[in-house]
Amino acid sequence: MKFKSLFRLVVLVGVLAGGYMVYTSDFFESDPPSLDAYMVLDNKFIKIDEQAYWNPDKKIEIAAKDASGIKSYQVSAKTSDGILVVDKEVTVLQKPKEKIFVLPAPEVKLPDGTKIHYQITVTDWSNSHFFSGNKAVKNLDLTVDTQAPFVSVIANSYKISYGGSALLIFRVIDNSIESISVSNGVNEFKVFPFMKPSYYAVILAWPVQNTFFNGTITVLDKAYNKKRVSIPLIKDLSPKYRYSNIKVKDNFLNGKLNELIDTVGERAPDSFSNSKDKFNYINETIRGRDEALISKVSNDVDYTSMTHPIVLNAFLPLKGSVVVGSFGDHRSYYLGKKVISKSLHLGLDIASIKNAPIISTNSGKVLLTELLGVYGNTTIIYHGFGLSSLYSHMSKFLLKPGENIASGTTIGLTGQTGWAFGDHLHLGLLVQGNPVRDIEWMDSKWIKANITDVFMKAKNIIEGSGDKNKTEKY
Repeated sequence: MKFKSLFRLVVLVGVLAGGYMVYTSDFFESDPPSLDAYMVLDNKFIKIDEQAYWNPDKKIEIAAKDASGIKSYQVSAKTSDGILVVDKEVTVLQKPKEKIFVLPAPEVKLPDGTKIHYQITVTDWSNSHFFSGNKAVKNLDLTVDTQAPFVSVIANSYKISYGGSALLIFRVIDNSIESISVSNGVNEFKVFPFMKPSYYAVILAWPVQNTFFNGTITVLDKAYNKKRVSIPLIKDLSPKYRYSNIKVKDNFLNGKLNELIDTVGERAPDSFSNSKDKFNYINETIRGRDEALISKVSNDVDYTSMTHPIVLNAFLPLKGSVVVGSFGDHRSYYLGKKVISKSLHLGLDIASIKNAPIISTNSGKVLLTELLGVYGNTTIIYHGFGLSSLYSHMSKFLLKPGENIASGTTIGLTGQTGWAFGDHLHLGLLVQGNPVRDIEWMDSKWIKANITDVFMKAKNIIEGSGDKNKTEKY
């Protein structure tokens, strides 16, 4: 009797253990399939939320994954008024652990604005739930949107010069804007909301580093319909820039250059293996770091708040000044007969008297007052619409970051900090971090024709448009 009881106990334990092992194996796995939805655009997969806009001409794929394999999937879709527009069920015999299938589009064409509720149900090959398998359900609420955004140019500068700037104001009509970008063919520019909803303004730059200009506005909506429009600017290639050959002398290598290295404070002047490496450290590494910081700081502004036309004065920071260094000067540095480095002068050097007061002839917000490497003591002031002014080699700061200043404010004194020989001011004008021709912004006639008048033209058109600021496109 004892033996039979023990045997029965062993059998029972074995059955229970075996049952537990079977139940906890993949044969009875209880995890439902995972489901994700992706919009397929130009061989790119963009994950979409449960609520989205959709152009049925664009493919949505459903990716289903499960350890026991995918057994079947069912897709149904109804419009908001209950009309069934999709009803499909597919059995998958190969038991794939991953199955990707295209979301069926309605067989009838639906007008823009129609809301469709999709329900996707996927069943796996598990024997869980009394051999019926695990189910996963994904719901998608899609709004039909087949129209590309409408884009129209309202006003713009007549032309843009090589190295220069131009103003563009345009309108976008769409109920679901995803992104708006303006390009010169190389650089992208953020746009500013202007006066009323659906209107935008941007100052463009054609940097001297770029060999061509191809201005476009590109608008993408949330259904990934895209509209691209050319910017009607005449391209002026007449500006010419100097090419200078400069000999590097021993007194510079062992004097000013060593001072700059000591000021940066990262390395000792005698830590370089040769004069070329020492020179390139300042002219390329430190200069590049300076210019990256200048670009970052001048771009750290609000691009989201509603903006209005601004009136700018000519940028004339020094009284009685003379030009001592040209904007866009391509400089090659020679040590003996060999070129050891190159740089591009991205501002205008002007001088008057020693420690001359520097005047901001336009109001703005101080973004930076800092000792840089090549640029020395530098102040950056933001004036709106992505436009900033830069003042370098200063001997003294008179402002602090965050201050709002009025036109006519003295911001500091000229000097020769950084890479400067003699007391002078390096003046830079930047459009979204891109240095542009100073001479344009120092000319009141150019500002009136290319900036002020364009703002006023757009203002009159927008205020007289008589619309109700509707941004719907259906």
